[in-house]
Parts: sequence; structure tokens; C-alpha cells
Amino acid sequence: MKKLNNSNFELIEDIIKTIDFKYDDKHQKKIDCLEEFWVDIAGVKLSQISRVYDVLKDDIIVVICKDSFIANELYLKKDKLLKEMKEKSKELGINIKDMKFNYKKWKDRNNEQEI
Repeated sequence: MKKLNNSNFELIEDIIKTIDFKYDDKHQKKIDCLEEFWVDIAGVKLSQISRVYDVLKDDIIVVICKDSFIANELYLKKDKLLKEMKEKSKELGINIKDMKFNYKKWKDRNNEQEI
């Protein structure tokens, strides 16, 4: 019986980091695609003060907003936005069930981009 050559992966942690990196890369590409759709759906004016922040495991999109007034305005238009987002994302094979609007993470996201 021939032994497997495992010299390429010295530690299990290296394998886990490689897998996590590939998952993060796929996840970020999904968010980038949804952000492009968001600009088309929400319009230029609203897309400057809101953006797609994350996609949760339950296929829920988290949209961050500049303040609570914008979050409320988007919440009132949620059905229309969600319907259009579902249609566009199906083309890429991304399933979307719901949208959440968060205005508290806006400051955190903008601080990350400045650094």
C-alpha cells in the first residue's frame, strides 16, 4: 500500500485558512454583484446614501444606510426593491429571501474605507 504524500499541507490550519479564503472571496464577489444591482434598482441618488453590506446565511441581504430616515424610506419601498433584486439576482444564481436595513453600520463601513 502506497503512502499519501502530505508534504504540501504541513498543518491542518493551513488547509482551513485556504478554504476560508476561497469562501470569503466567493462571498465578496456575491456582495459586489449585488451592489451593482443595488445601484440600478435604488437609483443613483439612493445608492449614494445606501449600499449592500452583507449577505447572511439565510439569503438575507443587509443594506446599510446613512441614517434612520433613509432606512425607513427604503423599508417603505422594500417590497418593490426586493422583487426587483430577486429578479436580477436569479440570473446569477443567487437566491434572496429578504432584506434588512441598518443605519448603525454606516459609520463603521466608512471608517474601514478611509484606512
